[in-house]
Amino acid sequence: MFTPKTHTFPVLFLVVFFGVSPSLAQQVDYILDTGVGSFNLGPSQFDANVTWLNSFDTIEGGELITVVSVSFGDIADNDGNVGSDELTIAILNDPNNDHDPTDAVLLSTTPGQWVDTAFGEFVTYSVEPTQVEGVFFVAVMMEVIQRANPASMDPNAPTAGAQSWLFYNPDPNLEDLGSSPFILQMSQSPFQGAWMVRATGESFISCLADFTGDGELNFFDVLAFLIAFTSSDSSADFNDDALFNFFDVSDFLNYFAAGCP
Repeated sequence: MFTPKTHTFPVLFLVVFFGVSPSLAQQVDYILDTGVGSFNLGPSQFDANVTWLNSFDTIEGGELITVVSVSFGDIADNDGNVGSDELTIAILNDPNNDHDPTDAVLLSTTPGQWVDTAFGEFVTYSVEPTQVEGVFFVAVMMEVIQRANPASMDPNAPTAGAQSWLFYNPDPNLEDLGSSPFILQMSQSPFQGAWMVRATGESFISCLADFTGDGELNFFDVLAFLIAFTSSDSSADFNDDALFNFFDVSDFLNYFAAGCP
């Protein structure tokens, strides 16, 4: 097993800090709508816990969901009564990749607040970074009073609602959407279109260079890598060949340069 010599350290520091600088991580936008929402939906005859969601296919380089963007309708009814502005953004996995969320597995939730937006205007929420694969769902859940319409839809979306769903529940039910008393795939409804719900994903693998686990790449990650490298710690064996040599250093530098979400 090869152990690097002391004179390797200055060379590595020079390469990192003077030859390579971290770049922004690759971003992938997940979008079904065309940017033009033209009508809003909600429960017309009763108060309900409402969940509306879109399904997406994971794209390479966008496996870590970090941002969700939503365009909203109104949380007030026709008489001016205003419902709660609290909401939950959820990321769910599709275990059989059929774009049907009735058996979806909840991965993460992030609390947020409704914002009054115009048609086609989006509010951006930083969500708990969540790794996805295959088909996944991005959902918005709110307690909605009757005749309020917070869910904004684009009827001109190419998917025509095949990847958009609506659920009504008496109580929050993200962990078992299939038991909801009201389930509607929008392509099978009178209101065909995609929800104005988007997501942004970043490369999950780029975080391998984040040795401190703080979500940033800097001097401390380099120092942590050097300590692991000189002690032959398995975390520094980037190519998994049980050797500690130039190729591990090269791989670390490539990940460092790629950036981190």
